[in-house]
Amino acid sequence: MLDLYERGREREWLATFRFYVDLVPRYCELDGLSHVSNTVYPEYLELSRLQYFKAAGDPEKGPYAFTHVVAELRLRYVAAAYYDEPLRVFSKLVRLGRSSATMHQAIVGAAGDVRAVSEVAVVRSYGEQALPWSDAQRLALFAFEPHLSTPEDRRR
Repeated sequence: MLDLYERGREREWLATFRFYVDLVPRYCELDGLSHVSNTVYPEYLELSRLQYFKAAGDPEKGPYAFTHVVAELRLRYVAAAYYDEPLRVFSKLVRLGRSSATMHQAIVGAAGDVRAVSEVAVVRSYGEQALPWSDAQRLALFAFEPHLSTPEDRRR
């Protein structure tokens, strides 16, 4: 099971995130039980992930900021979300590799209650080819998430 924080320490874990996107589920996103469909949660995560990379300020041109593909998505559903309720989708990078990165994400209700958590591995790519993050991109990501790096990482 995907455990990104200790039980009962959700608020401490959420406090480590600097970036989030607010959204409100639409009626068309519901399943037959009037919950947000489990197929929609990855879309919410994608929205936050793409906005996160946009906010980080990619110094290179591309079809979108820090052009990448999802290599792996692990998602744990914690509690249901419902139509028209405010949700916040948190995102942060936790690891930056040569051509990959790992992100933690959380979907949270207005009261701060966790609805879902995710760990996503992305790979920088151009077509079918994995590419290393450029030095400029690495510096931009380190500046956006200072906890990611040591001084040696920044010199790479």
